[in-house]
Amino acid sequence: MVVYFDNAATTRPFDEVIEGLKDFLAQNYGNPSSLHRLGVSAEKVLKEARWKIAQKINVNPEEIYFTSGGTEANNLALIGIAFANQKRGNKIISSPVEHPSVLNTLEHLKRCGFEIRFLKVDQNGNIDFEELENEVDDETILVSVMLVNNETGHIFDVKKIAEVAKRKNPNVIVHTDAVQAFMKEKTNAKELNVDLMSISGHKIHALKGIGALYIKKGINIQPIIFGGEQQNEVRPGTENMPGIFSIYKAIEVYERLQNEQPNKLRMIKQRFIEGLRSFDDVVINSPLDNTSDAILNVSFLGIKSEVLLHTLESYNVFASSGSACSSRGRTYNKVLYSMGKSMEIAQSNIRFSFSYLNNLEEVDYTLEVLEKSLKFLQKIKR
Repeated sequence: MVVYFDNAATTRPFDEVIEGLKDFLAQNYGNPSSLHRLGVSAEKVLKEARWKIAQKINVNPEEIYFTSGGTEANNLALIGIAFANQKRGNKIISSPVEHPSVLNTLEHLKRCGFEIRFLKVDQNGNIDFEELENEVDDETILVSVMLVNNETGHIFDVKKIAEVAKRKNPNVIVHTDAVQAFMKEKTNAKELNVDLMSISGHKIHALKGIGALYIKKGINIQPIIFGGEQQNEVRPGTENMPGIFSIYKAIEVYERLQNEQPNKLRMIKQRFIEGLRSFDDVVINSPLDNTSDAILNVSFLGIKSEVLLHTLESYNVFASSGSACSSRGRTYNKVLYSMGKSMEIAQSNIRFSFSYLNNLEEVDYTLEVLEKSLKFLQKIKR
C-alpha cells in the first residue's frame, strides 16, 4: 500500500483534470487575447474559471486575478499594496506563523523601509486581539494574517481581525492567505471582510503553477510584473491556460466529492487521532478546536522528524515535517516554536495532511507502520 499524507504540500491532480487536459491541450491552445475563434474559445474558458473561483469566495469575477501560484499571489498582495499606499503610511502587521511566501516578502519590505510588526501567538496559534488593536494606528496600511495555518491547521478568526483593524483605522487593507483554506473551509471574502485573498491550484488537485488573488474593486495596488495589458495590467503576461482549466475542473470535482461525502476529511482525521491515543510520548500540536480537518500535526517525542519521515517512507507512507517551502535544511519547526512549543516538540513533529483521495484503510495502515517504526527507532536509540 502507498499512502500519501502530504496533501498540504501538494496534491495529485484529479483523474478528471488529467483526462480533461488531454483534449484541452490538443484542441484549445489559442491565446485568450487573440481575436480569432481559437482565441475567443480560450477566453471563454478563462472567464468560466474566473467566475467559478469568484462564486466560491463570493466576489465578482472581475476581482479575480490569475497568478503563477500562492507565492506570487502573496507577493503581489503585500508588495503591490505596500508601494501603492506608502504615502498613507508604512506600517504592516502580520503574524510570526505565516507561510514563508509571506514572511520572506515582509522581510524584503522591511529592507525597503517599511515597518513590520508581528503579533504574538499562543500555544494554539491564536493572536491577541488587544495587541492587534494597540498596534493598528494611522500609519498602518496593511494587516495580513492567514486563514488556515499550513503547519498545524489552526483556523484564524480573520473576520474578527478585519473588524478590529478596520474599527481602529477604517483605511486599513486586510489580506488573508487562504491557500490551505480554499475549498476546505469557509472562504466567503465578504463575510470575512477582507480586501485581498490568495489561493493556489495545486492544493486542490489542480496543476502546479496556477493560483489567484482576489483584489476588492477600488483597492489601490501596483503590479510587480510588467508586460502587456492582460488582467488590467495588474498581472500582465499570457495567461496559463492549462493551469486555469485545471483549477476550474478541480473545483468542479471537489464540489461533487464534498456533496457525496461532506465529512470524509473529518472522519479520517478523527480516526487518526483516536489511533494515536494508545501511543506513548505523543503530542498533538494541531488544536482540537478551530482547526482544519485536512491537517494533523503530531510530535513523537525523542525521535527527530527527519529520521521518522525516512522510516515511514520505507513503508511507502509519505508525510512531512511542515511547509515544503521551508523544510530543507531545517532542524526544527519554526511555527511550533513561535507558538511557544518546546524545542523537543518542534524537532520531532510530523505533519499528516489529508485529501478526498485518502481513505480510512490508509489511516489504519499508517498507524500500524508508526507503531513498528517507533519501536524500532526507540530500540536502536538505546
